[in-house]
Amino acid sequence: MNKASNREEEILTTTGRLFAERGYFGTSMDDIASEVGIGKPALYYYFESKEELCKKLMQKNFLVLKKELRQAVKKNVTPFDTLFQIILVLLDFRIKHPEISLLTSFTGASDEKRPIIRYIAKMRFSVLKLIRELIEDIDITRRRGRKFMYVFSASILGFLFGPFVPKEMKSEELAKQLTRYSLTVR
Repeated sequence: MNKASNREEEILTTTGRLFAERGYFGTSMDDIASEVGIGKPALYYYFESKEELCKKLMQKNFLVLKKELRQAVKKNVTPFDTLFQIILVLLDFRIKHPEISLLTSFTGASDEKRPIIRYIAKMRFSVLKLIRELIEDIDITRRRGRKFMYVFSASILGFLFGPFVPKEMKSEELAKQLTRYSLTVR
């Protein structure tokens, strides 16, 4: 990696942390520049706006998440194992990339006119679609139908990326509990 790539990565990592701590609208370009230890003009050299920074961060995270999820489900044969791996990857990803919670934090209809809100909604839909694709072949979703799959996917995303994940539970234990619950509920 060259120096410019390292700096861009540092900016993205710092921005992700600040978005997770303060939210998108609570973080300014000044905040990001200050945290990275560069001037605001230098920050604008790498990214022309906070919106562009957010988009780049979300795109990068989505590609990583997609790769991790696809790898996780390849090696499983039982519905329990497949669902467990999906939930575990999502939980671990949330810990490593807390800014992904932006996917579930923008829901107000009044903000839908803002381009960044539309973009985040589009990313949320992409993650939901990916989860649906991964769980559609699990026996429980085939038996319960398409509506169940849509509701189930949205529930997984909303819970795992929302603010109510118990912090005292380890990812693996929480994934086991959620998987057991998901496979037994009628």
